[in-house]
Amino acid sequence: MKFYITGSTRGLGEYLAKYFHCKSFNKPLALNEDIEMICDSIEEGSTVILNAHASQLEYVNRLKDKCKLVVMGSIAAVNFDPGMPTYSEEKYDLEKSVQQLALHSKYPMLYLRLTSSSYKDYNTVVRSIQFWLDNPTVTFIGYNIDE
Repeated sequence: MKFYITGSTRGLGEYLAKYFHCKSFNKPLALNEDIEMICDSIEEGSTVILNAHASQLEYVNRLKDKCKLVVMGSIAAVNFDPGMPTYSEEKYDLEKSVQQLALHSKYPMLYLRLTSSSYKDYNTVVRSIQFWLDNPTVTFIGYNIDE
């Protein structure tokens, strides 16, 4: 199975890219502007991890009928961060859209509602994705705050 990832230059994205042997989409590509070119280069039936915050909902809408999706969400979707209202609103819209689309999607989708502590727990995130790959009817995994 072929894997792709957006945002893998450091941290969790870098770890996931290595673990799943992903083809990475990073700079010099502009993830917010090169969406069509990136989506066109993804093989049908593959798995895409949307780790970068850049235009996630646009990627979901373009790829939902082409491949399996792992979408990195945020606890900010349900616990708005007053210091980052736009981020919280975008994550809220993303979560609601993915939950709805995942119910009848051609390909499986997984939404991970990450917290600041789970984002640092690379092994748990990998195990969550692996669990979903083995059980593709799962559409949502949330994490607690452990800090």
